[in-house]
Amino acid sequence: MYDLILFDLDGTIVNSQRGISYCLNQVFEKYGINYQGDIKKFIGPPFVQSFPQFLGTDSALTETLIKEYRILYAKTGVYQTTMYRGIPDLLKSLKQSGKTVALATTKPRHFAQIILKQKRIRKYFDFVSGTEPDGSIVDKVDVLQNAFRHLPFEKNRCVLIGDTLYDAQGAKTVGIDCIGVTYGYGSVNELIENGAKQITNSANKLKEILIK
Repeated sequence: MYDLILFDLDGTIVNSQRGISYCLNQVFEKYGINYQGDIKKFIGPPFVQSFPQFLGTDSALTETLIKEYRILYAKTGVYQTTMYRGIPDLLKSLKQSGKTVALATTKPRHFAQIILKQKRIRKYFDFVSGTEPDGSIVDKVDVLQNAFRHLPFEKNRCVLIGDTLYDAQGAKTVGIDCIGVTYGYGSVNELIENGAKQITNSANKLKEILIK
């Protein structure tokens, strides 16, 4: 089956909507941005893409918003996450069964590290791949390719677990399978339409799929 299990973070391992929403709303208000849409649209894709797409910001304002958001998120939002039910047991079981486990998130890597350590699950991850502030790693494809540079597995033995179309698209682009979870921020239709190989609704079901 799969030897390398890659996990998305937001919407897959942790529910981070509270912290992200608070920080986004604070920053939007500060800069006079009246956004009436679903805030969950910003959870998944990198802000450098989603701000221009959903807010119509130019490059200068996009950069300013991201900078302000990260300052606030480092103080408050990064600590406002809850882990989805069954995740610790899933990760422990994967490691006990001999799987290699890695994180592949478009959240900045240093924030991801804080969350994993805060939730006491960093020990289960062989590698953490996230976006970098210097712009060298920006989107899901970059994040996955970075993981493969450090964990050179055969692609047919790798799978990405994620909750949005960006996960499914990223996995498809780099040539690996994607298993979509429905308890996060995406939709079943989006996951299927963008190439997810399987869909599941819980960490317990994931364990049944991944450990055989």
